[in-house]
This record gives sequence, structure tokens and C-alpha cells, in this order.
Amino acid sequence: MVDGKWQKADGQWGICLTITIFLLPLAMPFAVADQVIMKDGTVYKGKIMIDTDKAILIGNPPFDPNSYLLQSEDIEKIIYEEYHPNPPAERKRGLTFETRVNGNIYSSDALSEGPAPSLYTGMGFRVHPALELNGGAEWTPSLHATDAFSVSDGTSTRQYQDFWQYSAVFSARLYPFYRQKWKTEPYVAAGYRWSRQIPKDSGDSLKGSGWHFGFGAIRPVTTHLYLEARFAYEKLTYDTIQFLGREGGINPPIDQRAYAFSLGASYRL
Repeated sequence: MVDGKWQKADGQWGICLTITIFLLPLAMPFAVADQVIMKDGTVYKGKIMIDTDKAILIGNPPFDPNSYLLQSEDIEKIIYEEYHPNPPAERKRGLTFETRVNGNIYSSDALSEGPAPSLYTGMGFRVHPALELNGGAEWTPSLHATDAFSVSDGTSTRQYQDFWQYSAVFSARLYPFYRQKWKTEPYVAAGYRWSRQIPKDSGDSLKGSGWHFGFGAIRPVTTHLYLEARFAYEKLTYDTIQFLGREGGINPPIDQRAYAFSLGASYRL
């Protein structure tokens, strides 16, 4: 009899376990679900199917045939389920990798060079939704001076007309409207760069540094991929030259101004 009771109890536990396993998937949509809390206290639970700045559509198919279109102005709070993807326009901290193609226009009293393209690649970190720090390298493959630039150490004289240039760049971005739900996000940027211009086929180089500032905007294409456009003004001072294997100062230093128009893309984690 004891064995019979245990067998009966085991059979009941088996039935309960089977029912529990069968009903568990049905209970999960209710245990893990999006929630929309309205200003009047009403709570809607289910899956958010459409999420825009103006309205949200929430439903719970196939358990509830009804879906609810809720106006954003009536919503107090939205609670997403744990695996809900971040919307592309969300401002968040994180690592970023970026590249830009620049069109540069130069101006200088001593070294006048024509317009030239350049390529920037770098990375950064958005330490706060309002602040991002960036660093990278910029390469200009071909610069042409409208007038030949002459250099002399008192004994030898050289003339330069064609250059290539590379720079190490550091900058900080400020996103003043990060609280706004705009898809396109504007920013202002400022920073510093160390630059070297190398006359082609000479072995010489001009070294300098300077600051830059500008403004731009980023726009998400997907959750992680962003497009970017920007304008920047920079002022560089070249005060050191590597000439015939020796390094010396340039007197007076060469001041150069540049206006850069850029298009690029970034991948943001």
C-alpha cells in the first residue's frame, strides 16, 4: 500500500510537471513584456510594435486581438523588456570608430597651397551623452604650392612645390541638444593637431601644430552606423624644419589657415 501511494503521488507530480512545462511558454509573454504607463495611471502590457516620437502601438498577439495606439503626449513612462533593442537615435555612452573624407581650402602669406582632399580615420569614446573625446590621424596625399617655397641655411637653397602631409589629431565634441529626440544630432567640436608637411623627393619636412574648431551633425542609419557632415576651421604654425639632415627653426614661422568640409561615417557601440 505504501508503494501504491508513492506511485500515485509520483503520477500526480508527473502530471503537474507536464502541465507546468506546457503552460510556461504561455506565461512568459506576461512575465517579460513592454509596459506603457499613462499619465492617468493606466498600464498597458505587451509588445511595442511601433515606436515613434508621436505615438506608440502596443499589443499582445496572439493572446489579445486588440492593439492600442497611444499618443506620446499622454504617456508618463515606457518600460522596455530586457532584450528590447536601443532605438537608433538614443544618446548613449560608448566606443566609436570613424572615418571622414575632407575637402580642404588653404590660406597663408608664406606658403600658399591649392585646395586638396584628405582622409581621416580615428576612434573615440562618448563619455557622457553630452561629451565625446576623439583622436586619430589625417593624411593628405597631395599638396601643391601655387608659388615655389624656398628654404636656405645660408649655404644651400632648396625650393619646394609639391608636398604630402600627415597629422595627429585630438578633439572634443559637445552635443548641446542631447536631450532632444531629434534623429539628426548637431554638435560643436574643438581640438589640437600636430602636423608635418613633407616636400616630395627631398627628405626634408616642416613640423608644426595648431588648434581647430568647427561644427557638424551625425545621423543614424542603423542602430550602430551613423553618417556625418561637418565644417572646421584650423590655424597651424610651422616653426621647425628638417633640412639636409639637420633640424632647425623657421624664422619667421609659417602660419597656415585651413577650411575643411567633411563627409564621413562612424560605427558606434
